[in-house]
Amino acid sequence: MHRRALLLSSPALALPFRPSQALSPQQGAALVPGWRMDTLIRWGDSVLPDAPPWAPAFPEAEAAGGQFGWDGRLVAAIASPRATDGLPRMVLAITHPQLDPAMAFPDGRDRPEVAAMMQGASIINLEQRGQWVVSAGGFQARRLTGATLCRAKGPGAERLGGAVQGVFGLSGGCAAPGGRLLMIEGEASDWAPRLPGRVGAGHGWVVECSAAEPGAIPAKRTALGSGAWDGASTELPDGRIVVFLAHSRGLARFISAGPGSDPDALDQGSLAAARIGPSGLAWEPMAENAWMDMAAALVSARATPMPAGAALHYGASGLILTSAGEGSQVLRPQGDAAAARYGIATLARAREPRGQVAALDGPRRTWLGTEAVEGDAGMVLGDGQMVLAAPRGASIGGLLPAVDGSALFAMLRRPGSGAGRSYARPATRWPDFTAGTPPRSALVVLSGGM
Repeated sequence: MHRRALLLSSPALALPFRPSQALSPQQGAALVPGWRMDTLIRWGDSVLPDAPPWAPAFPEAEAAGGQFGWDGRLVAAIASPRATDGLPRMVLAITHPQLDPAMAFPDGRDRPEVAAMMQGASIINLEQRGQWVVSAGGFQARRLTGATLCRAKGPGAERLGGAVQGVFGLSGGCAAPGGRLLMIEGEASDWAPRLPGRVGAGHGWVVECSAAEPGAIPAKRTALGSGAWDGASTELPDGRIVVFLAHSRGLARFISAGPGSDPDALDQGSLAAARIGPSGLAWEPMAENAWMDMAAALVSARATPMPAGAALHYGASGLILTSAGEGSQVLRPQGDAAAARYGIATLARAREPRGQVAALDGPRRTWLGTEAVEGDAGMVLGDGQMVLAAPRGASIGGLLPAVDGSALFAMLRRPGSGAGRSYARPATRWPDFTAGTPPRSALVVLSGGM
């Protein structure tokens, strides 16, 4: 393998990567003995019960609006209340940030109106029936696309006109207190040239959905500012919501003015910028109108710039910040999440500055997932050894544990991609391996080795 990694299950104990456990990327995914991988949902599979069968050779916007998107990043998981049958259930949110016409369309020619429906987000229901499966007809299932009507909320609502058509370039996100799903339009600007006049000031915000109310209109929360690409959230002892947002210009923290029980808790609050040094992190308050231009406000507050693609996760040990080349660091609050200062500890350090990494503070260990590099595959590591090598060209688009700790969900995104690759000539045809069928991003579940 081109890459090596170090993994810490606690900040005090280093567990080295074990080359003897290395797996080679190949046409399909490779697993170490004792693990099992099952595919839950793939590009083109039905998210909505009335979605037509996938027909990749004849892409249509209306059909794509009910199907799982082309790209994927697993960003949030929320446990569902148990029904009378007692089965464990979850709601997962997967964003669909990008779409490469060369890989998604038979002739490689962009179809912007169809592409707008292949991107966005999918919200799906899972249930545990001996193993985790997608719940057919789950009432919380939902697709967010370029046609989704949203409400602009917070201090910028009037300026945006109240109603906004479509979500574009949803990149990162997280679950937030109160059953909230937060998804961030971090790559919205990439869609502006493809859809002139459709993507503008109403895009690039944090989009909030309710996991329990699939019919509710999504809200674009302007008080959190625009331009972030990933986020994490937690709850304070007094019920207020904390949201962390990664921007190129720095790390921001939003603390709601009121408790999370208020449906519009994210419409008012305070923003602060992070100054990160060798000894820790200090939060610098930002101006009340910082949301209007977060990049300028972060620079003004002398925030520490974030590495490109840095990922966030808030777990039991604190805020985990992961980035290519820098590895993973735990930012541990000196008190609760509203503390003015955070300590810092290295969780894992990547030896080579290539590829993005996503980290997860799991129930018993920390997991790492890597992006593909130079046409190679991404990989999942746990306890210092490789667990899975993704199919050729595929990246690991997020890792989250099942609510009962029985399994690990992972998104294998953009398999078969790479320089010179196309719909007709991919590096692999995973997961179907059918002649003429393109490779498909897929949500998978890993079990057996937990």
